[in-house]
Amino acid sequence: MSRAIITAGIDDALHFTETQRKEIIAAYPPHEREARVRGVPSLGSGRIFPVTEESITVDHRDIPPHWPRIIGLDFGWTHPSAAVEVCWDRDVDCVYVTKVHRVSEASPITQAAAIRPWGEHIPIAWPRDGRRETLEGAGVPLAEQYRAEGLNMLYEHAQFEDGSKRRGWADGDAHTNGNRTVQGVHPSQRLVGGVSFVSS
Repeated sequence: MSRAIITAGIDDALHFTETQRKEIIAAYPPHEREARVRGVPSLGSGRIFPVTEESITVDHRDIPPHWPRIIGLDFGWTHPSAAVEVCWDRDVDCVYVTKVHRVSEASPITQAAAIRPWGEHIPIAWPRDGRRETLEGAGVPLAEQYRAEGLNMLYEHAQFEDGSKRRGWADGDAHTNGNRTVQGVHPSQRLVGGVSFVSS
């Protein structure tokens, strides 16, 4: 049996007038418009913040060496693992996502080889499931497997100053050598407020 995906967008709904189409499109949140207007499937992997990619993407720039940097790493297997490098311009309180890595079904050895060139000195924040011991790692916790591959994993998993783990987003208060580097606000607040950018 073969399968196919057939998409339909609002332009295919000929029973709407042009004015009605514009009203319908305007009613959708910006981050949902592509999926709802053009029928682009997202199936659990679409945008989660109410901003468009175009509104937060900036041209690549050289990052000054004095800007604090941190890498956030989320573990996964069939659900992809992901890593992002974040740099903070303290002078204007602007956060830049400068590097990203996403892969499914890759070992800590493979992932560490992809992330290590970003800078072995950059601290890496990780979620609490990094304490989990894996059968594939001979009972060694995930975070320790990455540390053994030369990554600068923080001593403990990422959490807020009060020790909570507020599920659903993991930026919290990141630390570099004990100094606060990223303010503990929800990422969508920084994105909508115009103080976070993704380097292309």
